[in-house]
Amino acid sequence: SLLQEILRKMSHYRTEYWGELRMQQSTAIYCPQCDKMFDHPSGNRNHIQNMLKMHMQVHEPRTVSCPVCGDQRFRSTTNAVQHVESGSCRGCKGKENARQQIYKFISNKQESRGLLAEAPALEWGGSGGPGVVPDMPYKCHQCGRRYKQVSALMQHQQHGGRCAGGGQAALGYGGRRY
Repeated sequence: SLLQEILRKMSHYRTEYWGELRMQQSTAIYCPQCDKMFDHPSGNRNHIQNMLKMHMQVHEPRTVSCPVCGDQRFRSTTNAVQHVESGSCRGCKGKENARQQIYKFISNKQESRGLLAEAPALEWGGSGGPGVVPDMPYKCHQCGRRYKQVSALMQHQQHGGRCAGGGQAALGYGGRRY
C-alpha cells in the first residue's frame, strides 16, 4: 500500500540521515574551571578554542587599577585603558578628553611611543589648546594594522595570534596608578 511505501522510505531516511549525525564526533570544549561548554556548528576547532580563551578571562582576578582614578576593578591593563577611553572614568570625563589624555600620556613616555603609528608632532608652546589626536594614531608594527584606540591595539597584541605579546608592557603601565 502507499502508506507502507512511505513508511519504508521514511525508515530508510531516518537510518541514513540520523545515523550519520550520531556518528559525528563532538567538537565541544569545556571550561576546566566552570564546565561551560563551547562549540560551534562549523566544528572549527580554532574558533572554538578562541571562544574558550576569551571566556577564561572571566576567571582572572580583578587586580589591576585604573591609571587615572585608581579603582581596582579590572582584570587586565587593557580593561583599565578601555575604562578610561570610554569616557566614564571619573578622573578623565568625556571620550574626547580621555582620547587626548591617553594620546598625550603615550606620546610623552619613551617606552610607549612604539605604539604610535607616527612620531607625535611638536606643539608650539603658545598654541593655547591641546594637540589634535590623529584619527588612527596607534599601529601594530608587526602587521601594520592601525587603531583609533590604544586598547584595541593592546587587545590585538594580547590575543592576535602572530602579533600577540606586547600590549601591556609596551604601554609602560603595569596596573599602577600614575
